[in-house]
Amino acid sequence: MPTMIKSFSTLGTYSTFRLRSVMEINPTISLWTRLRQAFVLTLMAVMAPLANASTLWTGPTTNYVQPLPDPTQAANQDRLTARVWLTRGQTEGLFNAVQESSYDRPEDNDPTDTEWAYGGLSNYASLTYTTWAGMSGNNPPSMVGQEAVLHLITDDIYLSISFTFWGTMGGGFAYNRSTPAIVSPTLSVAITNPSTGAVFAAPASVHIGAEATMSGGLVTNMAFFSNALLLGSAQAAPFSITVSNLAAGAYPLTAVATAAGVSATSAAVNISVVSPVAVSLSRPQVTGSQFSFNYTANSGLSYVIENSSNLINWLPVATNVASSNLSQFTDRFISNSSRYYRVGRLPNP
Repeated sequence: MPTMIKSFSTLGTYSTFRLRSVMEINPTISLWTRLRQAFVLTLMAVMAPLANASTLWTGPTTNYVQPLPDPTQAANQDRLTARVWLTRGQTEGLFNAVQESSYDRPEDNDPTDTEWAYGGLSNYASLTYTTWAGMSGNNPPSMVGQEAVLHLITDDIYLSISFTFWGTMGGGFAYNRSTPAIVSPTLSVAITNPSTGAVFAAPASVHIGAEATMSGGLVTNMAFFSNALLLGSAQAAPFSITVSNLAAGAYPLTAVATAAGVSATSAAVNISVVSPVAVSLSRPQVTGSQFSFNYTANSGLSYVIENSSNLINWLPVATNVASSNLSQFTDRFISNSSRYYRVGRLPNP
């Protein structure tokens, strides 16, 4: 409805006014209002498909048979969800025991909060839905043996349903229907320590740790392997073991987590164990204001360089992860001074 404003005029001793729409006064404002409304409608149309998707019950088929035609008892109600419990009395049709106490008339859309269509669940989106009575043509026995789809409207759940029995005398009904899809729990697994490419000196003690995340379950075992060889296992977080006396060689490490009958294997973390070489230093070389020397090492192992002025008190001046079997150390050359240097291999991490 357009916004209205008042226009005053005076005639004799009387004041008069008339209402005019914004469109009459300022067509630009009216145009902007219409464009904005059009934009909002367009935006709503674009956003509509982003609503939550329907749920399809594609799990195993179950058979429901009403034991007795007493709709007040839980055993005589097929409780699909918290909103829909299908049941029936000794006569008449199905109704929703959550919202109704009996079947009324076909035009009352019983069972409330449901709609029905003949067809397969795989084609649920293209089916034409109506009331339960509308689908059966007010002739429930005609439904027996026919494939149909039931839509639980508020829950937005679709399931397949096929009646196998409809009692014409004394009530009772039975059908086969689908159940919620079985979702397998997902399990992610990763080794957190050591990092891939790590190098250790033999005989090596290596601390191996792993973590796992589980949807809908608890990890109950973490087994650690190198190739097919079991190194050890842990049954509770934090999952870790320590493997001792590893000889020189390559070790591809994996972790296998188990939870709720599901297992998963981590990506491999490759480490190496090497036979350490003895550390020896070359004669130092002085070039200008610097001097340097080389020392033998194992690529990937860590070394510390220390110096001392009296061969008693040693101070670290550098640490290094060797990138080759011969490493170099360079320091500032101070004339008229005496300093001693030594290199040692650091323990395995």
